[in-house]
Amino acid sequence: MSRNRDWKGRLFFGPRRLLYAGPLGETRPHAHHTFQLLLSFGEPVALRDGAQREALCHAAVIPPDVEHTVVSMVPAGVVLHVNPDDLGGRQLRTLDIGLDVEAWRRAGELLRACAVSSPPRRWAEAEALAQSMLRTLQADAGPPPPAHPAIKKLLRLLPESLEGDVRLSTLASQVGLSAGRLSHLFGAEVGLPLRPYVLWLRLHRAAAELREGASLTRAAHAAGFTDSAHLSHAFRRTFGLNPSEIAGVVEWVPPPPE
Repeated sequence: MSRNRDWKGRLFFGPRRLLYAGPLGETRPHAHHTFQLLLSFGEPVALRDGAQREALCHAAVIPPDVEHTVVSMVPAGVVLHVNPDDLGGRQLRTLDIGLDVEAWRRAGELLRACAVSSPPRRWAEAEALAQSMLRTLQADAGPPPPAHPAIKKLLRLLPESLEGDVRLSTLASQVGLSAGRLSHLFGAEVGLPLRPYVLWLRLHRAAAELREGASLTRAAHAAGFTDSAHLSHAFRRTFGLNPSEIAGVVEWVPPPPE
């Protein structure tokens, strides 16, 4: 079965939520800058880590920026992405989940208590399930580590700066640090260098454009990519899928108006 037919579910996509519900299909090896909380309904999903070890998982917690592959398709499941830089994500970091697939499976055992009879269809159902999954994991987590004020300021500025100058030296001057100091602090507190973090923000912007019906080329330019090929390459490396394998297939579910 082709990958784009496998991932024919609902994508609950908003400023503070990214949750997919529906069939879980195969992916290419990839890594993304979020915690991935995975819960299957019924049969387990086969996951593979970067060392080519595999495990069958009814639930799993995959840490940020760790290579993984979905090996086999299952009819129904949920994938919740959690930003590791917000309060809840920084708390999940204290769980110190390992890099191998068995560690992901063990960390996910608690999530099995959150399983409902079927994947959510409405925003309220998806939000309730997401909150239940987070509360379950945070019960075993420690308090989140404090964030440096300059990093907190930069994380607020970056989403609105993607069309401008996002070089390290420019951003350092905006938060009152030297480039070297900012580079060190950012890596220590966020968990990866600035450049791949900016890439993650660009991908999120491109996904928002695709949700609104933009062409691949328009989405690429709006997010600061040179062209659609550049966006497609980055999308595959991050999600294990082409943009077309998601954008034209899933049902986008936006949050209700506030």
